[in-house]
Amino acid sequence: MQWIKAYEDHKVELVGDEITKGKSWHTQVLYEYGIMSTYLQGIDYRSMMTSEYTSSSLFLFFCVPFHHEKNRIQGLNVSCLYRLSGSKDNDELGLLAKISNRSKGLTWVYNPLVYCKPKVDEDVVWLSYWPIGNILDAGDAVTVGIYADEAVIVSQCGASLVYVDDSEEDEEENFGTNTMKEEEEIGGDLSEFEVTTGGYYLCRRDLFGRETSYWLKWLFGDNVHYTGMFLI
Repeated sequence: MQWIKAYEDHKVELVGDEITKGKSWHTQVLYEYGIMSTYLQGIDYRSMMTSEYTSSSLFLFFCVPFHHEKNRIQGLNVSCLYRLSGSKDNDELGLLAKISNRSKGLTWVYNPLVYCKPKVDEDVVWLSYWPIGNILDAGDAVTVGIYADEAVIVSQCGASLVYVDDSEEDEEENFGTNTMKEEEEIGGDLSEFEVTTGGYYLCRRDLFGRETSYWLKWLFGDNVHYTGMFLI
């Protein structure tokens, strides 16, 4: 995604973390659990590269296509377009991404630590890269969902598979490429964040408070192992 460099000097208003309060930043990259994401504020999203799979709703579904054996799946790019539902000033936005490999019984729900707060009547693009290529095989059924609270309207979501050519020694630079292996990231040990068998809630902030148990059951089903303590 070399085109994203054209927006590196754009200002974004980030919220959700103490260090972001009252500050405007240039375009930033957030790294959590192996997931890399960024926000683009006040741009013409029609000029951006289109996703391989798109939906004008909160959800989309696709089956991983067959591909040349030399082209290994590296991960998944996920994007969404959102704005505030009204003029209400709210720094506690609820915006989560959920990816499920239904064929393998694996689900991740990601609640970012930092968000971009749109201005009134302005769209924000959230782009994220998920390094889950090792669990995506041809024929797998995958669903992508964006969940938002009443303060946010999501008008579009998209997803694209990211491939790497194993026949080349120098791999092409892809958004989200990461060679470091951390314990608490996708592909590592996420047992601390497992709330049901094969289901992981990736979150470092208590967005829902007393309603966390209800939200987790809504996202993962009734068989949620939740002790009442915030997962960190």
